[in-house]
Amino acid sequence: MTATGCRPCQPMGRTACAVLLCFALASGTALAETASVIDPTEVLESPKPPSAAPKGPAAAPKATVQPDAALKRARAEAEQRRRANAEARAHAARKQAAERESARLRAIEQARQAEAAAREAAASEADARAAAKKAAAVRAAVARAAEAKAAAARLAAQQEAEAREAAARELADREAAAREVAAREAAAKQAAERQAAERQAAARAAEERQAAARAAAAREASDRMFASKELAIRESRAKLIAARETNTGESPMRKAPPPVAPFRDCAACPELVWLPQGEVVMGDSASNGPRPVVVIRYALAVGRFEVTFAQWDACVAAGGCRKRPHDAGWGRGWQPVINVNWGDAQQYAAWLSRSTGRRYRLLTEAEWEYAARAGTDVRYWWGDQAGGGDANCAECGSKWDGRQAAPVGRFAPNPFGLYDMHGNVSEWVEDCFHDRIYDRTRDAPRDGRAWTSDCTAAIDTRIVRGGAWHGSARSVRSSSRSSAASDHFDNGIGFRVARTD
Repeated sequence: MTATGCRPCQPMGRTACAVLLCFALASGTALAETASVIDPTEVLESPKPPSAAPKGPAAAPKATVQPDAALKRARAEAEQRRRANAEARAHAARKQAAERESARLRAIEQARQAEAAAREAAASEADARAAAKKAAAVRAAVARAAEAKAAAARLAAQQEAEAREAAARELADREAAAREVAAREAAAKQAAERQAAERQAAARAAEERQAAARAAAAREASDRMFASKELAIRESRAKLIAARETNTGESPMRKAPPPVAPFRDCAACPELVWLPQGEVVMGDSASNGPRPVVVIRYALAVGRFEVTFAQWDACVAAGGCRKRPHDAGWGRGWQPVINVNWGDAQQYAAWLSRSTGRRYRLLTEAEWEYAARAGTDVRYWWGDQAGGGDANCAECGSKWDGRQAAPVGRFAPNPFGLYDMHGNVSEWVEDCFHDRIYDRTRDAPRDGRAWTSDCTAAIDTRIVRGGAWHGSARSVRSSSRSSAASDHFDNGIGFRVARTD
């Protein structure tokens, strides 16, 4: 009968039945070995035959006793050996039986452990199958949940995209509407600005026409008012020349060219007047000091007016002048430019030279006094008294006195045709400041050139001539002198230009 066919072994499993079968076979072998411990063929040893009897009378008694004792001893020894062998075999049998019993017990224990391990393995396998089934169920649930979540996310994303697209469309519609409104507003604003600009241009044009008409009327009135004065001045000048001719026998103006009309080198250039060649006695006629005589023997053109804001702003627009000076709130246009220093005036003259190809510069001090006196030898070109409205200063009797600079050309010109040589704004000239200006017979040039020997980079003080709107009548005389640092500027200083060929 096999282990699988044994009915009692079926509940224990194939492994336990195999262990019991091995144990039964081992027990049968042990019984067989125990039965063979006592050898049935083993018999008592036969006593040895007695040896030949000794010869002689003494050996006879011993022959009857010795065989029995030896036999007994032999038998006893054999019995002892047999018992010892039997005990040894029994001990060996017991030891083998104990070992077999121990082996049987170990086999039983191993069978029990194997059965327990089999049951545990079966249970673990069942648990594993259950866990795997549960894990599969969990994975399936997670997959279903993930799929549902992904579907929800796709739906949400689609809805969000649709919402963004709708918002973008709405925003685009609003922006388009806003742009359309802004375009309409910009168009309306531009139209309004154009209308306002046209109205302002019309107003400016009307104002300019009115101003031109007023200026023309003022000039006409001024010309009529000063016609008599000019006649008197010409007569005085003629008398002065005649007196000089009588004393020296030579006229200082004898080589003067015939009068010519004012001219310009460009549309934005200042208007110039060619001056006659001649000489000037510098200084106040009432002074007791030396009065140097300067001779002008070259072609000299001088600006009819002080340089105006309109002319300066043209230089700024063309990039020739860097500074845009403040007009003190008096307006620009025909107002004389103010708040410019000596270097600014030099910059303007350099721009004119580059623009026209002609040599423009500031007047020298001798040229300025020559141009201001215009052949006279009195304090002002019109005489020795101020206050009759002939110029703009604090005591000159004009409506601008002590208030502000007047637009250029508001007063009568001197006999050379130059305006505002006295008052209105002081004018920068080329020369450095010298205390000994009226001792030119010793140090200064006598040919009209600039006297620049004392100017340095550290101390650069320049001459200012003509007086200003806020100065006294004394400060605007032909001989009056003042000075300022070359980097100084204020609302009482301007300049005019000269041109030499």
